[in-house]
Amino acid sequence: MTNPDLNNNQPIRPPKISVSNTAQVSLLKGQKQKHGTRKALKLTLLAILAVILILGGVVANRAANLSQKIFVGQKMTFFQKIKDVFKGSGTKLVGEDLGQINVLLLGIGGEGHDGPYLSDTMILAQIRPDIGQVSLISIPRDYLVQLPNNLGSRKINAAFAEGYYKNKDWNEAGTWAREAVEKVSGQKIPYFAVVDFAGFEDAVNKVGGVDVNVERDFTDYSYPDSKDGYLPPVTFKKGLEHMGGTRALQFARSRHAAGPEGSDFARSQRQQKIIQAFKDKAMSMQTLSDPSKVNGLLGVFADHFHTNVSPGEIFRIYSLVKEHDIQNFISISLDPTTKLICPQILPENGAYVLTPCPGKTDQDIKNYFANSFSIGKLYQEKSIIWMSTSNQDKAAYQTADQKLKDAGLTVWELPYKGPVLSQNVFYQANIKPATAEFIKNTLGATEVNLPPPGMKIDKSKVDIIVILGGEEQKN
Repeated sequence: MTNPDLNNNQPIRPPKISVSNTAQVSLLKGQKQKHGTRKALKLTLLAILAVILILGGVVANRAANLSQKIFVGQKMTFFQKIKDVFKGSGTKLVGEDLGQINVLLLGIGGEGHDGPYLSDTMILAQIRPDIGQVSLISIPRDYLVQLPNNLGSRKINAAFAEGYYKNKDWNEAGTWAREAVEKVSGQKIPYFAVVDFAGFEDAVNKVGGVDVNVERDFTDYSYPDSKDGYLPPVTFKKGLEHMGGTRALQFARSRHAAGPEGSDFARSQRQQKIIQAFKDKAMSMQTLSDPSKVNGLLGVFADHFHTNVSPGEIFRIYSLVKEHDIQNFISISLDPTTKLICPQILPENGAYVLTPCPGKTDQDIKNYFANSFSIGKLYQEKSIIWMSTSNQDKAAYQTADQKLKDAGLTVWELPYKGPVLSQNVFYQANIKPATAEFIKNTLGATEVNLPPPGMKIDKSKVDIIVILGGEEQKN
């Protein structure tokens, strides 16, 4: 980037944002919304919890029938499930002893849609009670993986579908999807929850629609209808909008708009907005005190929502959320903007898929999942870095510059005329803990308490200053 003239204190032009930074800025804008602080996992769990609470208010035989449809893969009678509910927070979760509970959240088209059991949405939720945080990682449906039972390489969204077609069982389908994501992420994933589009629409309608803040104007000219064609252009205008089920689904699913809203990354953020709006409406007194709405929601969940998380385990998750006051939800996406995965056209059939970029490995992808909390915090801080080299080593500067930019940081080259330093150092103009930790670990830099001498610093323009050191390079 063009050097800002710090000594003359001239205004700094906004940096040219790469595709990666654009996606991350979109994420951060969404996170600034006041109502967006509690993200998808907690909202989903609360919605499930509402279903459990509602079950206690209906007749036993109806509740027993519905519970068998909702809670799959468990050999428990209805009364055992009720006992499990009362046991509640005493239930031990898989992964809790290791400090992290993983849940795979899935969205499918359902009957009446093309590819009804393909996973349109895949989000790995990682719950860390010890630090009071949850990480939500969106997984692209086009990522290429090896499916079980010698089915070969397929897009990851086919895992749930193939598992369902082969076994006609929701739990088995969830198992196939969990195993596919485990291969990609390197994480053990014991739990899943899935909902289909029809259930989504019905549930939103049952609560009387939802109020959603649309962040920016956008139009989708290629939104699919149910007949292998397209709807007339679907347009959303910036501002608060009351949405019925169909409109809410269009907002959540749209993927072909021009500009930032056309990315899978933006789509995942819109889905989280809808989930939050639905949770707020479903948990309101206007819904819970209305028997017809409660009964309607029960039917919707029974036919369209399935999970292998037991009622007692759901209460345990909820109790952990309350006990540790988990309010910090980090949302990131494994997509091409990370520069870890790249598009590829398969020569044998012309299919569009995503695979590790040249020079990247499966282990790099697994590291992304393992480090999701620190990566998410880095994105949240949105730090601006001024950097220079004291020893004129241009290659070292370019390497450091690329590492910082790959992490989504904005980097400006800084003019520096001071002495050659023996090591890399950095100074925090604004306290950015995650960015500082990343610079320490990635560049081996030491933090100093004073900025470079004679430098005028405007804290509205820079967060951290990095000076690279080492043996002076001879020209």
